[in-house]
Amino acid sequence: MRILRISMPSVRWVLEPTTCDTVQTHRSILERVSYGTLVGLGMFALARFATLVVAWVAMAARPELGLTEILTDWDGNWNEIAAADLYAPFAQDAPESILRWRTLAFFPVLPLVTRAVHELTGIGIHVLGPLVSMMCGAAAFGALGKYLVERIGRDAALVALALMVFSPNAFVLSMFYTEGVLILCVVATMRNLDEQRWWRAGLFAALGGLTRPSGFVLIAPCVAAAISHVRAHRTWGSAIAPILAPLGLGVWVLYVAIRTGHLTGYFQIQSEAWGARIDGGRRFVSETWSLVSAVGYDLDTRVSVGAVLVVGVGGLVLAHRQRMPVTWMALAGALVVLTIVNERQASGARFLLPAFPLFVAWARAIPRPMVPIAVGASATAMGALFLVSTTFGIYTP
Repeated sequence: MRILRISMPSVRWVLEPTTCDTVQTHRSILERVSYGTLVGLGMFALARFATLVVAWVAMAARPELGLTEILTDWDGNWNEIAAADLYAPFAQDAPESILRWRTLAFFPVLPLVTRAVHELTGIGIHVLGPLVSMMCGAAAFGALGKYLVERIGRDAALVALALMVFSPNAFVLSMFYTEGVLILCVVATMRNLDEQRWWRAGLFAALGGLTRPSGFVLIAPCVAAAISHVRAHRTWGSAIAPILAPLGLGVWVLYVAIRTGHLTGYFQIQSEAWGARIDGGRRFVSETWSLVSAVGYDLDTRVSVGAVLVVGVGGLVLAHRQRMPVTWMALAGALVVLTIVNERQASGARFLLPAFPLFVAWARAIPRPMVPIAVGASATAMGALFLVSTTFGIYTP
């Protein structure tokens, strides 16, 4: 088995067998799969070790902080509350206020799984939350490593994984955050789309939509795959994937409407409690101008906008030039657009983390001698942002 290398302007994204012996071919496939899984797990473990070192530094700087406090900070704290209280309303808020339901902005898969493990083991949620998140992240990157090695070869997969696990906001993969679960859903959806297992793809996409707000974008690759299949084969079986994909978000929006008594309750909570609403990209344009003109300074928006411009928009341009599969382009494009049109211009680097095609595009574009420098610079930024986030609270993951 050999990997087809990139040659601009055309790119091949599949493996083709050579005329070697069948047994050797099968052995090569097994070795490749094993390598991808191990590299994904190894990269993930290395990055988690690095973040735990930073957490130790933070605890040394602020002795009142414990490890579980650091790993359940920011959104992790809200996931912990959701898991502990099962989305009970806040008593201190007025009964008629939508803000008393603010935990309903945090989707149920990770909190409920953590709560279930808590009920079975008796281990505290503040301990289990980061552990469950990291276990899901390990499974996600093991699966992603295997998937990428099969699709793009060892070298590019290795660099893409390194860029992902050491990206500026990837320290949240050590915290009680949902990114690890969503990446697992993304990989499962994309693999099943590739293999034309439409029901499975749609169900994993729906599960992603129950994992975090941006998970519903998995409908984009499902639609792209279905259209391509219908055009090629004139059959409609693939349509089940995009039909199932939005059900996760739909079920949660309906549940929130029932709990709050407001049909648009979920969107009101996101807007009033967290400042997350669609503005068509006006805030992004404004913050981009502030970034390039050096007017004002806010670490959250500078990192977020910079990540969207470089990793997001730059990655999309590279992916288009490299002629990535339409499903990969749809996934990456949907996440970039969703991040741009959000009025809350913070955490953009985190929102793009599940968009693995962006990191693949950069992995193929960065000259090999520059790869250690790029990964090292990104890892340094990740450690610094994690430290200032936990120690000084001046950066929102």
